[in-house]
Amino acid sequence: MLLFRILNYLSGYRELSCSPERVRIVINRIASNQLDYWGMRREKGGELRFSMLNREYRRFRSLAEEGEGELLRVEREAGLPRLIRRYRKRLGIPIGLLLFLMLAKLSTMYVWEVTVSGNDRISDGEVIESLGELGCSVGSYIPSIDFYSICHEFILSNDEVSWISVNMIGTTAQVEIIERRGKDGMEEEGNGTPTNLIAAREGVVVRVETASGETLVSAGETVGKGQLLINGVVGVGPEEEGRFVLVRSRGKVYAETERTLQIAVPLKSVKKTYSGRDERYKYVKFFGKIIKLKENSSILPEGCDIIEDKKRLILFEGDRITGGIALPVSVITGYCERYDETEVTLTPEEALAEAQLRMAQLFAEQLPDAEVLTRRVSSRIREGEDGRVLLLEWQLRCIENIAEEVPIGIS
Repeated sequence: MLLFRILNYLSGYRELSCSPERVRIVINRIASNQLDYWGMRREKGGELRFSMLNREYRRFRSLAEEGEGELLRVEREAGLPRLIRRYRKRLGIPIGLLLFLMLAKLSTMYVWEVTVSGNDRISDGEVIESLGELGCSVGSYIPSIDFYSICHEFILSNDEVSWISVNMIGTTAQVEIIERRGKDGMEEEGNGTPTNLIAAREGVVVRVETASGETLVSAGETVGKGQLLINGVVGVGPEEEGRFVLVRSRGKVYAETERTLQIAVPLKSVKKTYSGRDERYKYVKFFGKIIKLKENSSILPEGCDIIEDKKRLILFEGDRITGGIALPVSVITGYCERYDETEVTLTPEEALAEAQLRMAQLFAEQLPDAEVLTRRVSSRIREGEDGRVLLLEWQLRCIENIAEEVPIGIS
């Protein structure tokens, strides 16, 4: 078994052999003194081979009779004691092992990784950057971190977060946040929040499709922006009792609206053409400390953008079992991206084609499900601050869903 092999290695053992003439003496002595051994076998020539722990071998030798000679021959010595004797004069090995153990212990007192969960509108990078400014980042000394103060200051400085918790699991800072519920935080499947439906813009109501909530408008009615369309406060029971429940309003209110979309394309513009990059600096960030490996202090040439590449070192990257172990070490490389600027001049026809392409993209983004009733298209060239500009304009009359869901009490 693996456990016995490990214990035998730690104790140290020897592989032994004896000649055919002495096999009987050896076996009798082992049996009569109850010495431990394993792997006993006879070779083709009658030679006996087996293994024995170092302490058992010493006991066997202490039982030798006078004039008997050596009954056993050591074929191989193995295990940790032999390894220690072999390298006992090489001080670098025990010193290196001691330093490794000290660094391993010391590293457990620093943050190695920061993970974020519960965020939807705020990115992981924004949360990690904000926590770093407050003193909790990769490389921070864990005993010096005041997690209560950090969480309190984070909420005060971030209006989109209502609750945050930072818990240390080993060397990983696990961050959990709850974002404030607002207009952008509503889920399509519902999250139990009572809501109203209000008008996102003014228009004339064409039809109303209500799934839940109290409908307050009807077809043919003109509504203004912000007007309540479907109420999430629904009365129950006799009206005189004044009882009500809060529900999540669900539905669609289609209205005839007028929209104006504009796209401006300059006839003259400057285009960048990148031609190559030069490495300007390279840093290693180790436990939050910056170690400079290379830095070019010369003045940056004209026509150059600085691009920074940050790569976290991952041990066993791509390994199926571990999935990779992120180390608290990052390599930051800065490049000077060279470019040439060329002036591009468009004809009115080329500018119009570009404007039409951008307008189609804008229409798909802002009115993906709208039914267009009429469309008036106009284009003209005007003088702008930076030269002549082609202005493309669409004046639309369309039917679209103007209902916007907002939590009750959120303006």
